[in-house]
Amino acid sequence: MLVDRFKGALGKSKGRQSLYNHCLSSTEIALQVAEMAGEKPGPRLDRLVFATFIHDVGKLDPNFQAMLEAVSKGQKLPAKKVKHEASTFDYDLPQLVLESKEEIQRDLQEALGYRLDLVSLDGAMEHIWAFAVSHHGLFYLSYERGRDQVLRPLIRRQWTSFYPNEKRRITLVDLLFEYHPLGGLVMISDLVASYCYEKGKDYTSIFSELNNMGELLNWLVERSDEIEVGTIDRDSRDQGLRETLRLLVGGLK
Repeated sequence: MLVDRFKGALGKSKGRQSLYNHCLSSTEIALQVAEMAGEKPGPRLDRLVFATFIHDVGKLDPNFQAMLEAVSKGQKLPAKKVKHEASTFDYDLPQLVLESKEEIQRDLQEALGYRLDLVSLDGAMEHIWAFAVSHHGLFYLSYERGRDQVLRPLIRRQWTSFYPNEKRRITLVDLLFEYHPLGGLVMISDLVASYCYEKGKDYTSIFSELNNMGELLNWLVERSDEIEVGTIDRDSRDQGLRETLRLLVGGLK
């Protein structure tokens, strides 16, 4: 199911890294960061680990895969360009994730030696979707009631906008408060994994030079412009990464 889909999909255009390898690397880094923060095993860590592993599920969007394929082959980008976070609820991807919980549990045990308790995920999927939607700091999860009066999750970009049918929302800021000091864990792990892959670096050597999360975030802030350049082949707009990382730094104070 999802693990096999991840293995057969692209995660990065450079070197054609598989989506599985990127997500697994991100999860391994997440465990390292959680240990650095003093997080103990338990339901909260289980949710963060699961959220990190599935954070890029939107990259299974065929349109995003076409973009990565084009870049990897030095071809012109397709006319239709998408942001993968905004595809989190498309193509029955939520159902794929839910049906793959046991498969993911087995894979994390075999690959990382991490024992995920699936009971920890009960009642937590809203936050897990929110991590996937917000992990680049651009989107948030909005729950809105349609004409049929059914409450559905939607992905919105403008935090300051008002939507008349919106009943509640979960933003990156909400996650920062709820999971302090690890509300930015998915974002941090994704960035470190991407940076290390792009630069051919071993993340363990980076962590050996850092003593706490504050130092890690400052390390990322110092390299934010360099990291952001790596996304230009998918979206030429400034993503405001430095400002988002500073928000995470502020959350530690």
